[in-house]
Formats: sequence, structure tokens, C-alpha cells
Amino acid sequence: MLDIFRNKGLGSVVTGAMIVATVLVFVIQFNPSAGKTSAKLSKTCAATVRGTCIEPKDHRATYSILIPVDPHTHERMVGRARSMHLADTILDGLVERQLLIEEASRLGLTVSDEEITDSIFNGWMRVSIPSDDPSLGYSMGVKDGFLFNPYEGKPLQFWHDPKTHDFDETIYKRNLKMMVDCSEIEYREWQGREILAQKMRDLVKAPVRVSDAESLESYLGEKSSAQVSSVELNPEFAIVFGEVPKDADVDAWAKEHDKDVQAAITARKTDLGAPVAGHLKHILIKVSPKASAGEKIAALERITRAVARVKHGETFSEVAKVVSMDDGSKPQGGDVGDKTDSFVTPFKVAGDALKAGEMTEKAIETQYGYHVLLRDDPSRLERDVKRELYVKSKAVDWAKDAAGKIQADTKSGKSLDDATKAYLATFKPLALLGVVHDPSLAAPESDAGSASDASSTMIGDGGAPLAIAKQEINPAGDIAAPHSIDSASFNQGADPIPALGAADNTKLLAFAFGTAKDGEVLPELLQGAQSTYVVVLKQHKQATPEEFKKDRDAYTETLLVRKQAEALATYVKRLKEASKAEVKIDDAYMAQFHGDAGPEETDEPQ
Repeated sequence: MLDIFRNKGLGSVVTGAMIVATVLVFVIQFNPSAGKTSAKLSKTCAATVRGTCIEPKDHRATYSILIPVDPHTHERMVGRARSMHLADTILDGLVERQLLIEEASRLGLTVSDEEITDSIFNGWMRVSIPSDDPSLGYSMGVKDGFLFNPYEGKPLQFWHDPKTHDFDETIYKRNLKMMVDCSEIEYREWQGREILAQKMRDLVKAPVRVSDAESLESYLGEKSSAQVSSVELNPEFAIVFGEVPKDADVDAWAKEHDKDVQAAITARKTDLGAPVAGHLKHILIKVSPKASAGEKIAALERITRAVARVKHGETFSEVAKVVSMDDGSKPQGGDVGDKTDSFVTPFKVAGDALKAGEMTEKAIETQYGYHVLLRDDPSRLERDVKRELYVKSKAVDWAKDAAGKIQADTKSGKSLDDATKAYLATFKPLALLGVVHDPSLAAPESDAGSASDASSTMIGDGGAPLAIAKQEINPAGDIAAPHSIDSASFNQGADPIPALGAADNTKLLAFAFGTAKDGEVLPELLQGAQSTYVVVLKQHKQATPEEFKKDRDAYTETLLVRKQAEALATYVKRLKEASKAEVKIDDAYMAQFHGDAGPEETDEPQ
């Protein structure tokens, strides 16, 4: 059967070659663009790569094979395919395939008719998936260019008799049309291109080797593990709970940093949210009028923190850009203009009562939640910018100073948690803002124990006030408060504190996997973009050469596969970058695969 099948394939190729040769003679003699590979102007291509057409039929055939199938109904999930951008992934793989084919041809690699026949006779189907993410191919059931059976650990066999497990030409012809809508000649051409591209992939991966020394080093780094405890000192905490800056201190600091201050003032004048005479700004923390007392208290805490940041030095507009929940005014620093006629009554009354530079002393309740309002005063811009720069600079200094104190206490014998709590105890609680209650709104349902608590306080002016059991924010419970946290277990290639820069992360890893003992404090403070960190080694486990010996063969093979995949991804990336200007995607063709994924559909793009 194999010889007959091979002869049929060879006969088709010979006949085709004669026809192609005749056509080529005509093209070479009469085509003014002889020597260039290009698609006809009227021909539809899913994409062109350096003038070579990627046939829609190849794209559709691969799409048909890889589209997800519902395991219960066995229907094709087109909606799911669209949401995962399957069509784009497949086209990216076909572009990669063409680039690899060009490289293979340049190096003299070819595919024989017998190789194609052997692949088909084995029942295999080859497809191209982008090499930059090996896990993507595995998730689609593709490995080394084959549609793969993960349970049997070998390529799927599409054209075999299920009873004899031998190649069956009848099954081949029938399933070929049904599965990928290809003729035998089209399928052979398709698979020939896939084999040639795979030869190039194999050629790129072939030189990659893994020595025993490299494997051991990688094993020890990957299998060794550590866990650290850390405390983050966030400057925002100091801004909220620190002292209100004194004008004399601000002026002295600004004089020393005059160049930076003037640059910031100039930039702020043209920034969204720059003060405009007579304009109102607001910060909104949304909460429903029907929310529980607990939800309203949480919202009140958030707006109290926002006001504290403004009072301690940050500009109102910069806080609004970060904190406010009014998406319309937030980008403009909370600016809502100078007209209040269209606003709800509590907002209008509070806004109209403000003079230039004044901010409401209490939270204004409306049907939207809690607001704090400010009447703009451009004459205060310079002073406000100076204060903001000063307080942010000092807050960063505070974070470093606080981290140093916690670190020292920990080195002296306290646990990291106890040292942090002791430091937090030096801060005073922050009083909650009062509320100007909207009498038209119903009173919230009290949380269990809130209204009946003997220490409850009624906050609100008029209407139905809010009954709460506390009047302040405890520094230790604040969202920016320093507290000890344990990392997940990590190895030497990890990033246990993502906010750290590369250099400090390297220091942390060297400490965790060096000679430090469990419970030892990292001698240096580590620095993120803003925050400072104190780190203690909680526990670590060092892998050993003896453990490596037991796992060497399997681990070395896994490492080799990983390094080969990395080498291929790097090679293909360079190919794509070099040919970026010569790859053209047909957006009109691809549009049929895009759009809202919607419900799971069973019909395919035509």
C-alpha cells in the first residue's frame, strides 16, 4: 500500500512539474517582472510576505483544525476562537512559516516527495504556530509542528483505520475533504511547506547543548527555594498621618530646589487641572444612598484620607486625579467649571458658599456619594506646588528613616511584625470628616452593633445622620500602613518583591540563597519606585548535587527543550523584525474572524 501511495504521489508531482515548467517558460520569456515572486493583483491573500502569497486556504485549513471544540456538544466554538484571537495567531504562524521557508531555501534545504508521503502515511498533520510562546502551542495541542496527543505522547494519526491502526487511503480521501477542505495535491503542498519550515526550526535548535555543569547550576537555582518576610514603608502613609508642613520649612526647602520648583510650576500651569479663577473642583467617593452603614463608613474613610493628603501638602487637583470616582472630572483634577445651576442641591449650596481657595470642611453627601469641594484660586498655585514637592520629598525621606528604625529594632531581637507595630504606635489616629447630610436621602441600614453601640456617634447635619461606632482611622489599619507580609516560596529566578528594581532584586536573591540563616535581617534597605523595604529571611531550602544526580537525565532533557525553544524564539523574532516592512496583512480578509465574540457559535467564517 505504501509503495502504491508513494507512486501516486510521485506521479502527481511529476505531472504537476511538467505543467509548471511549461508555465514558467512562458512567464520567464514574457513577464517583465521575471525573477520576482508575487501574487496576481486580483488574487486574495491572507497576507503577503516579501511578495509571496499566504493562501487563505492554508489559513482556513489550519483554523478549521485548531478551532476549539465543545467537549459536550462537539460543536466548534467560533465565539471562543474569536475571543482568543485564534485567527490572528494562526496567521502569525503562517507568516513565520514563510520566513523560515525562505531561510531554508537560502541554505539549500529541500523536501522530497517521499518525505511528504511518509508523513501522510504515518497519519500526521503538521501546522505552524508562533514560536515565541511554546505554552501556546501546547494549549492548542501542537508540539514540534505536529498535532499532538498528550496522553499517548506522540503525534495524532488522522488517516489510520481505527481497528488495524494502518494507513487507509479511503479514510484519507474522505476525511481530508471533510476536515480541511483540501484536495490531495493541495494537502501535499501544504504539508510540504510545513515540513520544510520544521526542518529550519530543527536546524536552529540543533546546535543547542546543555552541559552537566550548566544543568547542575540551573537545577540548584530552580529547585532551591526561599521565603522572606518584608515590610513596605509607603510615603503616602506619612503624607496622610504626618505633620502639616510649616511654611518656613517649605520656603527654605523650595529655595534650595528652586530650579525644580520653577519647572514644576511652569508645567502645572498648562496641565489639566491647572487652577482657573472661579472654578470649582471636587473629589467624589461613590456610595449608594441605600448602602449599609459599614459601606458608608468605608467611603467616608476614603474621602477623609483624601482630605488629609491635601491638608498635609498635596494639591487638590493631583489628589483628585488619583482618588476621585467622578470619571468626567477626574482627568481635569476634579474641575467642574464655575456654574452650579445644574448640580444637585447639596452640591450647589456647598459650592456657592466657598470663597477662592476655600475647601469644604465636611463631606457633602448627595445621591452619588461623598464630595469634598474646593474653589480654585490661581494665586495660590506657586505656594501649593512648593508644598506638594516638599511633602513628597520629605515623605520619601520618612520612608527610609522609618525603615531604618524598624530594621534596627528587628536586628536587636524583635520580630519584624512587633517592630512594625511598635513604630505604628507612635502615630495619632485620624479623625473622620463630619458629613453634611442630604435630608432627602433615606437613612442607611445600620450594621449589626453599629447604632446600638454605647460609643456610637451620630455624624451628620440635619436629616437622617449616619450612626457609626468609631470616629477615627487607626493608623495601624490604614491601607498604606506598613505591615509585615510573607512572600510565596520562590527560587533563584524569581521576583519575590515585584516593585523592586533589578539591582535590588538581585541583592535580595543573593541574600536569600547565600549564607544567611533563617530569621536574619537583610543588612541593606531595598528601594522600590517610591517605597522602602525591610526584609528578613523567613526560611530557605538549598537543593543539593545529590538530589540533582537522581533527577539529572529528566531535568537535563527538560532544560534542553526549554533552551531550544528560547533559541528558536530569538531567531524567529530577528527574522520578523528584519522583514516587518515586507509583511502585509489583508485586513479585509481577516475582518471575518474578528468582532465581538458574542455567544458561542458553531458556524465558521466563509
